[in-house]
Amino acid sequence: MTRWTPLLLDEATLSDMSRLPPETVLYHADAVAAERPKPVELYRRWERQQWSAEELSLEQDRDELRKRIPARYRKLVEESIATFIIGEYTGLDMLGPILTGSPDEHYSLFLGTQIADETRHTRAVFRMGAEVLDMDPDPKRMLERSWQMVTPSHRELSLLEAGIVRNLNDAPMSYSQWLKAVTLFHLITEGVLALVGQRVLVQSLRDLDTLPGIKSAFTAMCRDESRHIGFGLHALSTGMKEGHEEDIYEVLEQAVPLAFGIDGELQGTGNDLFDTSTRILKRHLTTIGVEPLFQEHLLSLAGENAQNARVER
Repeated sequence: MTRWTPLLLDEATLSDMSRLPPETVLYHADAVAAERPKPVELYRRWERQQWSAEELSLEQDRDELRKRIPARYRKLVEESIATFIIGEYTGLDMLGPILTGSPDEHYSLFLGTQIADETRHTRAVFRMGAEVLDMDPDPKRMLERSWQMVTPSHRELSLLEAGIVRNLNDAPMSYSQWLKAVTLFHLITEGVLALVGQRVLVQSLRDLDTLPGIKSAFTAMCRDESRHIGFGLHALSTGMKEGHEEDIYEVLEQAVPLAFGIDGELQGTGNDLFDTSTRILKRHLTTIGVEPLFQEHLLSLAGENAQNARVER
């Protein structure tokens, strides 16, 4: 007999993933972050946790999405895939400057694995777009269509991310610019948005004995994101201790309202995104050492922007 643990996901194969208890997926990133792993330990996890986007079987998912899935779940799956098509390709596109500007050899070693992960994730969601959603298989046209499907706040956050990474590309050895890019990419985009998006999808499909390929893919991606988030929390905690809190705070003040604006725009999926996002964000901020008063300030901005987005919706 094997006892239940959120770390059960650590050793799961791709074929096991669609059958794992949802709680194993939902709390895996929390369990990994609680260990406060260093980059070299995250690298070792990466070597053990390989999977193949080419091995995903999506034919059954294509049929079931059309014939068995209720309309509201079908809309959630379609919007989730479109969001991750933009998000994963953006990650692949922008990690190069973050790797180039890495201030530490062990950081560089880990970031090389993350680029490999983002490549695999991008291939997986491109396959889902083409084979499950009948999108044009040409990546450029698929990205253009997906860009039109995501929310306005998501587009605005992606443009903010592009600007911050562009600044890093112009000053590749600037530690301050590097920390700004990691704050947005690892803490907000991956640590809040991607994590919550994966949790929402897994939780929504938990009672539907369908879509095994999509479940497997998002579960595998969730395990990878646990490593990425763990790295970001380590790097930002180090940056805070080294006196760079103002650089980190500057990005948080810009990005947190946009991230929670996305939650407001997505209300109606039947999931309490705001509460989930708030819990995750507060945990991350506490881990890296953000002072409580600034946390309250950020959450006030987040709540206001989420409410405004709900009203406009």
